[in-house]
Amino acid sequence: MALRPRPTIKPWLPKVWRDHETLQIGIDPTDGVLVSGVDAATAIWLTGLDGSRTEAETLADAEAVGLDIATAVRVLSGLSRSGVLLSTPIDTQNLGDAGALLPELVSLIAAHASPLDGGQALTARSRLHIVIDGANRIGVPLGALLAASGVGRLSFLDAEYVRRCDAGVGGLSLEDEGEPRVSAAQHALRRISAMDQSRTVASPQEADLLILCQPWSVHDPLQARGLSDRTAHLAVAVRDGTVVIGPLVLPGRTSCLRCAEMHRTDRDSRWPAVAAQLVAAPNRAVHEPTNVLSTLAAALAAGQVLDHLDGTRVPDVLEATMELRPPDWQLHRRPWPPHADCGCLETSTEHARVAG
Repeated sequence: MALRPRPTIKPWLPKVWRDHETLQIGIDPTDGVLVSGVDAATAIWLTGLDGSRTEAETLADAEAVGLDIATAVRVLSGLSRSGVLLSTPIDTQNLGDAGALLPELVSLIAAHASPLDGGQALTARSRLHIVIDGANRIGVPLGALLAASGVGRLSFLDAEYVRRCDAGVGGLSLEDEGEPRVSAAQHALRRISAMDQSRTVASPQEADLLILCQPWSVHDPLQARGLSDRTAHLAVAVRDGTVVIGPLVLPGRTSCLRCAEMHRTDRDSRWPAVAAQLVAAPNRAVHEPTNVLSTLAAALAAGQVLDHLDGTRVPDVLEATMELRPPDWQLHRRPWPPHADCGCLETSTEHARVAG
């Protein structure tokens, strides 16, 4: 079996001793491996698999510490098959340059199993433009999480001014009271991210993703803007004590927000009238989510957004919502398939109705 050109054990995998001659690399059973029969010489050699030497140099070092070459080859082959070796060594200079984004880079390297691909994924994040509709207790912490994760451009849509009840963990502060929400939100991003946010432009048409953080949507809120046919968008809210993430809409490819509204109307013919009153409800301050729920919503949404934009896995909120609420704090996935009468998809396919 071919070995790596510069054998490198993934540096984020912990190395622990199970007994005096068994070394465990990694904790998760799906990622870890046990190396048995490890004496002092083998231990010294294993801990030196950091990518600083070629395969030939690594085998020469094994011989120098008294390790049999055939045994060294078997160990390297086993580590390679077990997935604990990187496909290419990590450039320590790049790790040092990552600064506050180092945990993000390590996570992306782990997801891609290649330092080069991980670095390219982080660079791709820096070129993204996300627009958040709602500089509120959910939208601003969500923007801060995305900025801290390396997203390069974030804009906010909001015509309101900051109230004291808008202040929350990771978002707006009490000192922002009376300021326009949009400018206060940008200040919040600068507190957590060193990236230049001065280039941000509140232009949903140019965005890679539009995130809707307003409390309620009546039908598809993008219809009036003419964006629903070309801008990917994700709904995020806390409604009556329930965190609701999704659906994530990829125009022409997945069900849309109007599909969800039509499914609701199938179940309750008075839903459109009810929804209109919810949007117009006065005294919204008393309906603001708690810090715990707004932070949960922001964190869950950020994970789904990065899954989608990085392309590492299919988000759970495609044609579905993720929902949770106290007291069980369990995530529940509710499907929202395309509605037969909506016509939002590129192809005309029969879709079953659902009672959402």
